[in-house]
Amino acid sequence: MLINVLNESALEDNAISVLLTPSDFNCEEIASKSANSDKITSAYNQLLKAIGAKIGQYSAGLVSNESEINLSKLSVAEGMSKPDAVSRFSTFLTEITPVAKEYAVAAQKVQRINTNKNILRKDISIVLKKNNKKFWILIDDVDQASITDSKFYDYSVCWAIVVATIQLTNDFSEVRSLISVRTDIWHTMTVAKRLGSDRLDKIQEPVYLSFSEEELGEIFFKRVELANKELSNTYNRNVLNYFEDRNIMLPGTKGITRSWDYWIRKQSRNRPRDMVQLVQQLIEQAETDNFEKISADNAYEIMLPYAKQRISNIEREYREICPQIKSVIKDISIQTVFTFSEIVDLLKKCPSTRRVYIDNKAITPNDNESAIKLLHVLHMANFINARIELNKDTDKYDHILFSMRPDLAIIDNWNELQKYNWEIHPVFHPYVHEIKSSKKYLSS
Repeated sequence: MLINVLNESALEDNAISVLLTPSDFNCEEIASKSANSDKITSAYNQLLKAIGAKIGQYSAGLVSNESEINLSKLSVAEGMSKPDAVSRFSTFLTEITPVAKEYAVAAQKVQRINTNKNILRKDISIVLKKNNKKFWILIDDVDQASITDSKFYDYSVCWAIVVATIQLTNDFSEVRSLISVRTDIWHTMTVAKRLGSDRLDKIQEPVYLSFSEEELGEIFFKRVELANKELSNTYNRNVLNYFEDRNIMLPGTKGITRSWDYWIRKQSRNRPRDMVQLVQQLIEQAETDNFEKISADNAYEIMLPYAKQRISNIEREYREICPQIKSVIKDISIQTVFTFSEIVDLLKKCPSTRRVYIDNKAITPNDNESAIKLLHVLHMANFINARIELNKDTDKYDHILFSMRPDLAIIDNWNELQKYNWEIHPVFHPYVHEIKSSKKYLSS
């Protein structure tokens, strides 16, 4: 979502921008190379060609030198421009000034596209400098590059695309890049697989992105406004067109009510995609129950399945970091809020029940450092977060997300970690309740 918005912004700002995903690369070709350096070269050459074609798309019909002609023809070959753009313009040039005829001759001389790496680099540099253009390379969904046609996971392909993009940015002063990588994928590449250990010091420190709950609320209401515009031709935030009431009573005995937007953003783990999926499931459940509008009963029905789906997502996303993470989650799901000593004691016991691996190394039972490593992974997955008590008299508190402090849960911060309680994310509370209930049933 963010990368798409940036792509549109770049175009509005009169810059050239290309948005690429692994589907735009020949990932099989990259994966076929044995050495990482060769994989990076393969990815670099593919990127160079994609950029040249994109620049050629903007030059088509306005060519005035051999470099522009070459890139324009490359754009035609890649299906970005009409095939007669260059030939029509060169024909037109022969009918005007003698200088223009020289350009026409140049156009005729370039009968074949020259995709030689050095030639493309020269042509791209000449055209960007001539037009004083900035070029943005935006890379999204990098994790998809790890899945080859044979369903084999090869994270070196992801890394090759990342490094090739950075190299290309360094090669051209006019080129900028922004690469979106999931937190777990970045960790897998740089820590678990130790890819790029010789390059990390040359790469800018990654920025951890996360939507605040307030920003999620704005996204929710923007969707409501658009739906109301279609329904009644007016932009407004009236949720009663879609919900039976403005509020939902939270499960439990306290009778606490929250507005629907508040509850939805609390359940979304700071992820717009989770929020969209949650609302979609609410709609589907209301339709299944033959309700005209979404009710609290619909929410109660989907809470547990939705929580389990999030856990399955964590298991899938963190399979390379901690293959046993789903079992670890089940082991600690005995309450929702822990003191630091409580959560550490629980995590210390996990490797005693079964072997637990983090980054391909078995962790040690009854060991503080191993317990903190597990806590770090669970924090990264947004399953559990440090809870700061803001006002004990009013029960006000806040949470420290991984995106705020990616280095919080490490052994060096042992003293600081003891200051916080640790809370399992609210979206998983129905799952915790189910685990607690099943354990009570078994013990009775």
